[in-house]
Amino acid sequence: MKKCLLVLLLLLAVSPVQAGWIGVDIAGKTGETHYFDPDTVRKDGEFRKVWVLSSYEEKQKGGHQAVKTLYEFDCTQDKARSITMLMYPDKKATGMVIGAHHEESSDWFGFSANSIFRKIKETVCAD
Repeated sequence: MKKCLLVLLLLLAVSPVQAGWIGVDIAGKTGETHYFDPDTVRKDGEFRKVWVLSSYEEKQKGGHQAVKTLYEFDCTQDKARSITMLMYPDKKATGMVIGAHHEESSDWFGFSANSIFRKIKETVCAD
């Protein structure tokens, strides 16, 4: 019940793609576009949480064409982890959520110098 309530609250807190979203380019990646919303950055010591939107030209397995994910970044390490994922049937994530997953992962992952995660971390961790 708590997870359902949390997902409902998150749905209300995450707005559709608007002018505040910043595009993140990845060389050589076609068919997908990534954005992050700097207005959603939450600071907690060396950690930052931010919403990221991944939009796909083609429908993905499961029928979604966009995913909004709340990521947490460790600003002292090159690591991140996902907390919440919301799946949408349209590229701009303006339709109804068709799937959701909320589980604060204990698994942090590293990322390369040319990944979207590096570019987002450099921005959200700059103080």
